[in-house]
Amino acid sequence: MKELRETTALACPVEEAEAGLLAFFAARQDTDGITRMRLRVPMDGTMALEREVRVEARETRDDENLNELIRIAWEPQGAVIFPRFEGTLTVWGEDDPGGSFVELRGHYTPPLGAAGQVFDDAIGFRIAKTTANEFLRDVKREIERRARAKRE
Repeated sequence: MKELRETTALACPVEEAEAGLLAFFAARQDTDGITRMRLRVPMDGTMALEREVRVEARETRDDENLNELIRIAWEPQGAVIFPRFEGTLTVWGEDDPGGSFVELRGHYTPPLGAAGQVFDDAIGFRIAKTTANEFLRDVKREIERRARAKRE
């Protein structure tokens, strides 16, 4: 397993970011209770690999019971080079009350079994990192859209 940690800044307060993050997953949940999303890996300026993943996201608290977080796991549907991921999403703030951050932290399992380590060393880590950043970009866009709509 490989560790992954990515963060994105948001132009909204922590409370709005937390509510927006929960709404992000609720809006993508099917009637069967399963969240499915398309994750992307841009390959160049015009192409991207895309794959539907099954996402499990549940609200909980950290091990010290101090902070709210979302435990998240995704697994690609079908055979593909997207990794399986398990981790957490946490919203936090710093000095700016009008801003916040979302952090994705966890570990992924390289695809392709034993050959996965060679694949991961060559390009797999880049794919996992890019997938995480694209996911956070989608989260950011939705949270900030909801925050703007609330203010209007």
